[in-house]
Amino acid sequence: MTAWVWDAFHRETPNQLVLFRRVVEAGAPIVDGSLEIAARGSFRVWVDGILVAHHDVQSSEPGADAVRCDLGAVLGERRDRRATVVVGVYLLGVGTHHQPRALGGLWVEGALRTDDGAAHPVDSGSTWSTHVPASWRQNSQQMVWSAGFTEWSDRTLSPAGLVAGEGDGWAAAVEYDDDQRPRPLDRDIVEEVVALRPFLRETGTVLAPAPDDARRGLAVDRAAACVALGATRVADPGSPRTATDDAGRYGLWVVPHQLVGFLTLTVDASAPTTIDVIAGEALDEHDWPTATRQGIAAIDTVVVPAGRTTHRFWHRRTFRSLAWIAHGTARVAVEASFATVTARRSDPVLRSGVERYDRMHAVSVATVRAGRQDLYEDCPLREGGHYVADARLQALFDLATTGVATTSRRSVLQFASAQDDDGMIPALSPSGTRHRIPDFALQWPSFVEDHVRFTGDRALLDEVYPAVVRCLDWAAAHVDPATGRLDLDRPGWWSFVDWHAFTPHALQAGVDAQHAVALRSGVALAEATGDGVRAAAWRAALDRVLAALGEASAHPHAATILLNGLDPARARSLVAPSALDGFVPETGYFAFWVCRAHLALGNPGAARELLDRYWGTMLDAGAGTWWERWSPTREVVESTGSSLCHPWSAGPLVLLPMLALGVDPFARDRADARFEPVDLGGPVGAELHTPSGIVRA
Repeated sequence: MTAWVWDAFHRETPNQLVLFRRVVEAGAPIVDGSLEIAARGSFRVWVDGILVAHHDVQSSEPGADAVRCDLGAVLGERRDRRATVVVGVYLLGVGTHHQPRALGGLWVEGALRTDDGAAHPVDSGSTWSTHVPASWRQNSQQMVWSAGFTEWSDRTLSPAGLVAGEGDGWAAAVEYDDDQRPRPLDRDIVEEVVALRPFLRETGTVLAPAPDDARRGLAVDRAAACVALGATRVADPGSPRTATDDAGRYGLWVVPHQLVGFLTLTVDASAPTTIDVIAGEALDEHDWPTATRQGIAAIDTVVVPAGRTTHRFWHRRTFRSLAWIAHGTARVAVEASFATVTARRSDPVLRSGVERYDRMHAVSVATVRAGRQDLYEDCPLREGGHYVADARLQALFDLATTGVATTSRRSVLQFASAQDDDGMIPALSPSGTRHRIPDFALQWPSFVEDHVRFTGDRALLDEVYPAVVRCLDWAAAHVDPATGRLDLDRPGWWSFVDWHAFTPHALQAGVDAQHAVALRSGVALAEATGDGVRAAAWRAALDRVLAALGEASAHPHAATILLNGLDPARARSLVAPSALDGFVPETGYFAFWVCRAHLALGNPGAARELLDRYWGTMLDAGAGTWWERWSPTREVVESTGSSLCHPWSAGPLVLLPMLALGVDPFARDRADARFEPVDLGGPVGAELHTPSGIVRA
């Protein structure tokens, strides 16, 4: 009888990889077989060390989402009396740093058949053995950055090792009763269907097969081989398909914005065949999905049987172009549907009366949706990390455009719970690594102030205020008494501020400015809790930091930080009106802060000018979601280390309604929240949530 199985110790361990192995010995050659597999996570199947299937599937209950895996091609060729089946399962959640949405589990039902017609069941149970590979980063809340499940298994698991069961610690699988279903979690993550049919660009025939050795190689080689086939395709009608062609059919979709979530393929095949699914963030010169800007291959492979089957893939990486290729002579028809995964809330709506601004807003909505998961993700493509600076900005976008504070609250608490022993707030949490970025740590008190100012959440403030105290005490302990400035030369520290080629003096000024702003937030939080002693102490410390900063506040990054975090009158007394003239940062993250700094200087026209110059040119360059880095002059565009979907760059989401309404929802005092609206060129329909209520037009 088939049972759900896992190992004995890791059923609730995030980012867990377990290998399952079953050896079948028969009295006659084994020539055929098939398995029905349900797994709570991604899984791969090997037969005698040969990869036969890869699926990114999550089962919601025993027996649900079972996928049929045909083993006949490998077994029929080998005709051996012994066969080794290995299934590797990676227990994943939605995103890389969240708790899994299901308990670990594998369910297998099927049999291998010999040439005399005998069937040898391989149903999952205690006859299977399990192994937790030591080289996989077990119990890590964050995905291994450079080696995901696919790439790690390609590089690490050798065919001979899989057959032999290499590695210490193989043990019998543990059976779990059917009533142990995935636990329902208190989550506001939803799947929302995106209709792909309107975006089907073409179907046709690929005239040359992908080299078999490349398709069975590393993921990057498989992707490259399939990407290369785009140059050989011929679109319908008129595709010269014949019964002897071995290259097969294809379909191609191109969507307006990058997507992340679940792809479902419904396949009708006349015979067993292999289908590759290629996802790319862009199109190459042949209008075919290509590798991402980071060169990370996005490819899934599934072996489908004859008949009608459904296959569900979890696309962790964003894509804008999607293609499938059916290899072989089978007649194949494929239907596709997609469900994005995002936190539940209504999308912000803007009607600017200007098509260009409406497109900017739509791109912003698509960008923040991709990064708004259980926590805020910096980008779905690369690390999917929950960074302080990224999360704070995404929370501000959320609070001001939706009024929903649940993800912001979880984010604040997550960083507080991960605070280092010395009081520093980690730049990234959860994570299996230690990221110590001082200017990110110093943004967390301001993140707390932002959230409390918008929500009035006194319970949260009471809970995290001790962490705020420890954070500011940590900063005070690292102030150089001779200069009054933070000592940045510490082992393991990396001062960031922004992606920019800083001089040491300018970088120091940026971090010191962030320290000043953290102290100003500390004063506000201390006053809110009735801690007058600390409010006075931090106010005095703020005065000392600003005095030490002196003329360094003229650096545009430092000036921007001060204008955003200090009381406007004091900031303007420190920053010259011309400090930001001609300043165009290289990231959408800092471009937002510069636009808001222009508002503090009383120049909303300059904010609109930067919005047009920065995001307008990125839009013209083809952005479907906002990119991590961009230069309007194209002089500084890093194509290998940046993502094409980075929510910290979604500033137009809130800047457009701010400019149209003449309202700054992030002002500390209500008296500073109003400015002269900017005419965007048409009648405006917009809404902003502020600490004082909703403003509409």
